[in-house]
Amino acid sequence: MSTLMPHKIIDNQPLYYSDEGHGPVVIFCHGLLANSHMWRAQIDELSTQYRCIAIDFWGHGQTTTIPETTQNLQDVAQHVLTLMDMLNIHSAAIIGHGSGGAIAAELILHAPARINGLVMLNSFVGFEPQVNCIKYQGLMAEIANKQAISSELAQTISGLFFSKDIEQLITQDATLTAEIEQFSTELTTYSSAQIAALLKFANMAIFKRDTLEFVESLTLPTLVTVGLSGHLRTALESYLMHDSIDGSQLVHIEQTGHLANIEKPTIFNQHLIDFLSKINFN
Repeated sequence: MSTLMPHKIIDNQPLYYSDEGHGPVVIFCHGLLANSHMWRAQIDELSTQYRCIAIDFWGHGQTTTIPETTQNLQDVAQHVLTLMDMLNIHSAAIIGHGSGGAIAAELILHAPARINGLVMLNSFVGFEPQVNCIKYQGLMAEIANKQAISSELAQTISGLFFSKDIEQLITQDATLTAEIEQFSTELTTYSSAQIAALLKFANMAIFKRDTLEFVESLTLPTLVTVGLSGHLRTALESYLMHDSIDGSQLVHIEQTGHLANIEKPTIFNQHLIDFLSKINFN
């Protein structure tokens, strides 16, 4: 694990985050079974122009607990707003991956004036499709049974998170092998105490509410991105969100899966830079 990140006490529990760079604020929200490290390539690129805040959500990365009162992703979105207050951040752009995108949407629905722009990477704000619920529930049942994430299970999760074309991508980018190994290794470091927090968060993420109709009211600049070779998200879902959010921009990234920002960071970063450059940060 990397050096200890700063944290703030929210609902009596420490929420860890990284804080790098100066300028307009960009907040990074990872999805289920990932952590703030997934944004390393984006933070390295953006922190020369932006203040980048990357959160380790409850039960993930260095955040090993979860407040007893946390019941759903709306509560988690409120925690992000609380963190913004504690860091004296009035407004920010927000980038959400997977369930982090659903948290971002909840945050915007609750406090629209505080978010300048939204990027969703392999996220879906409708009900989680049944086929995905079954996959995730199977993973969580195995984690609960063993009270740990074995190296074998970590490999299974990596197989779901990375592209169907991953073998081809590895031949094009030698550093990608190390990224995949690190992602898998980080999963195996979870303690039994942290597993309890992870499982509670997972239940909220898997059975999140449907906000697809609510996001039709969003008027902020929005970028919807999806990897076209993933196991968990589909192009159809991206079209549904693109259609629901008026004026949103849709980007498909070929040969990438759930972690498209790690698999093809140069391409994803360029879309991100172009998008953020058009946002009016207030």
